[in-house]
Amino acid sequence: MFTFVGLQEQHWSLIPDEGRPTLGTDTKGIVALDDGGELVAACVFDTWAFNSCQIHIYIANPFVLKHGFAEEVFDYAFNTCGKGMVIGVTAADNAKALKFIKNIGLQEIFRISDGYKVGVDFVITQLRREDCKWVEQPECLNTVGVH
Repeated sequence: MFTFVGLQEQHWSLIPDEGRPTLGTDTKGIVALDDGGELVAACVFDTWAFNSCQIHIYIANPFVLKHGFAEEVFDYAFNTCGKGMVIGVTAADNAKALKFIKNIGLQEIFRISDGYKVGVDFVITQLRREDCKWVEQPECLNTVGVH
């Protein structure tokens, strides 16, 4: 029903302005296309650091989440790219985005007062690999009493 592919130049213009971050030299991502080739979701990663990257997600059709988009997104960030966390930066007046972010597992860790504009904070969120429900977690061995 959906095809997931790496973000390519021709996909960039398909992401609506309100869901499109600034294109940088380190921008990478994944898009979901329907059977007709229409963009239904996009995840853009940028601001890469040793253990993290920023995440930007646009969803036109929430049904894509039930068909593996979140698994593809977080597998890419955590397994393919080897990052330990993803970081979100969202304007505090974007209630719809903040609700979505919370539902997929990112947790608010900080607010920057007036960071977006005067009177509107930036909400900083993160999702650590070990807290991500969308990727398989390594087996933890119980080492109590083991010699």
